[in-house]
Amino acid sequence: MDRRRNSDKNLVTEQPGMRVLVIGLAVSFFLGYIAKSMLSPARVAARIEKAASHIHKDVKVTFDSAQVSLSNGILPRFSVVITKVQLESTEACWMSPLLEIDELRLPISFWGVLTGTSLIKKVETDNVVLTLRGNLKDCEKKTEVAKQEVATTTSPLVSLSPNEQAQKYKNAVSELTIQNFKILLNEYPQYPSEFLDFAIKVKSFEPKVIEVTAKTHLLRDEQYGDYLSHANLFIEYKESPEPQVQAHFFGNWREGHYSMIGNYTIADHLLNVETDLKHIPLSQVLSLMQTYNLASKELNGKQVWISANGRMTADVRKIKEAPVEVKNFRVEGDLGEMSSEQITFTSLEPLRYKPIGIDVKRMHVGRLLNFLNRQQSHKILGDLGSFSGRAEIRSEKSIRLTGEHTGLEFIFSNKGQRELQVIDRMLGDINLEGDYWTFQVKRVEPRGGNFLGAVTLKADRDFKEVDLKAHIDEMTLAPQVQKLMTNGGEIGIASLNADAKISDGNLAYLKGLLRIEKMSVEGMDFGKTRGEFDFLHNQITLATKIQSLSVHLESPGADLFQQITQPEWWNDQKLEMQELSGQFQFKDLKRLQWKNFQAKLGKDRHLSVDGSWDEQGQLKGALQVRDGKLAKKFLLEGTREEPVFTSETLPAKRMRK
Repeated sequence: MDRRRNSDKNLVTEQPGMRVLVIGLAVSFFLGYIAKSMLSPARVAARIEKAASHIHKDVKVTFDSAQVSLSNGILPRFSVVITKVQLESTEACWMSPLLEIDELRLPISFWGVLTGTSLIKKVETDNVVLTLRGNLKDCEKKTEVAKQEVATTTSPLVSLSPNEQAQKYKNAVSELTIQNFKILLNEYPQYPSEFLDFAIKVKSFEPKVIEVTAKTHLLRDEQYGDYLSHANLFIEYKESPEPQVQAHFFGNWREGHYSMIGNYTIADHLLNVETDLKHIPLSQVLSLMQTYNLASKELNGKQVWISANGRMTADVRKIKEAPVEVKNFRVEGDLGEMSSEQITFTSLEPLRYKPIGIDVKRMHVGRLLNFLNRQQSHKILGDLGSFSGRAEIRSEKSIRLTGEHTGLEFIFSNKGQRELQVIDRMLGDINLEGDYWTFQVKRVEPRGGNFLGAVTLKADRDFKEVDLKAHIDEMTLAPQVQKLMTNGGEIGIASLNADAKISDGNLAYLKGLLRIEKMSVEGMDFGKTRGEFDFLHNQITLATKIQSLSVHLESPGADLFQQITQPEWWNDQKLEMQELSGQFQFKDLKRLQWKNFQAKLGKDRHLSVDGSWDEQGQLKGALQVRDGKLAKKFLLEGTREEPVFTSETLPAKRMRK
């Protein structure tokens, strides 16, 4: 009987489950109601507003809404979520910042609940934009006033006990993470700074150790995409043994790599920076420097790369006057190669530096002009060649280059055909003093030719004002150039003394003497030739003297001379002339005039001619041939390609006794 009663108590139907369930539901409802009332959005928002009011008296905080979240995606997590947060200040020394946060999350730490420490250890955000609307210059006046106030105020000496130290950071946040952090300057809105995976972590509160990490595309090239400019940022603040900040900024800049390590001692205001650049595109460096007016906007650094190591130690209060040391400087690419073991800048603003020595290898002059945005437009020049040597830079207006130039090409054309006279090697100096260049050519080695002499050229920076002086004792051109310019003939050894000036692209002065030993042009053999040239009345005047001229019967010019001579004057199928002289005047070869041109065709035979051709090539002139007492006059008409002579017999002049 008793055994049966005991067994009935263990039956499921006899358990007090309904009472437990009812009590549990009641307690859950009660706790849920309390939690709902305590964690309602209105109550949470009120608490947030109260906490925000204690941030700083000069900071205004606003937000749209605040609520409690119980999950993070599909994972459970208890946190406070605040949306559309704005922190704003008009403080000039803070550059009037405006901080905008799309969503702020404050995860609740259950460990903090159990241990009685801070409930919130971490702050999380997605997108943050910091806009600095002011200028540091606005802070200068305010700083002076603040210094005076600090000088008249004495701070009490307070030290905290270990217990108090522990309580001081009991509720402190130790971590802040931002997925996307953008900084905008109103002064330079086109150059924003953007950081990804931005994080601030407090490693230690006593002594303070704070770490900042981020990724950025601060130096990215928008044209080629983000993948060409990855960068990493690491900053660490340590309070012991002395307050200091260490930073490391490194990454890829297109195909190159860069690294910058900095150390700042706060008490001494001392900043140490070391940089390492490997194969950085110069176009990107120039673009960055041009942004802050540190380089001319005319420079174009495409297809040029730079490598260097740099170091600077300076008081940040005088950083513009700080010296900077650059080692292992190297520029390479389409321009050629330039390198320097050490470059020392004694001041950044204004920019000053010690004399710089740079070794140059195969510097392409044409590409250098393109780098300087200077277009080469001289029709007589082909490839401008390359320069190898050494450059000494004392300032931007004092530069000296010594070395050799190779591969310079001069273009010669005749009747639609052209040949190049290549200068294999040219030794000389190039100097820039003030706004004027000086080129001194000491030795020239023309391919297939010869050159003995010296040439000096002075010009302004834009080559609008040019002064040329040439003293050449011996010069010959390549055989193929001679054949082109003489239609199968040759030009003998020539010498030249000349002085020329060009102003604003136009010839302003010319004076000189040209001598040629012999010359053969289209079946006509010239003896010793002398030409004195001058520049008068905006025209070039050439006074010519030729020792002898032989016109061969097969020469294209023979038909012309046969019209004005007699058959018996030709011996061995050629016409001999001596003591030729005359004067030519021209501004360009489109218009040419010759005066008092005379020649002897024998003992008693003389020829004289005056004439010209105009821009259309029309000929006009008169020619007179005298054989003893007989004289014949010819009128010259037609064109340069087809001259026409009309003869007219003149009466014989009576000889004077």
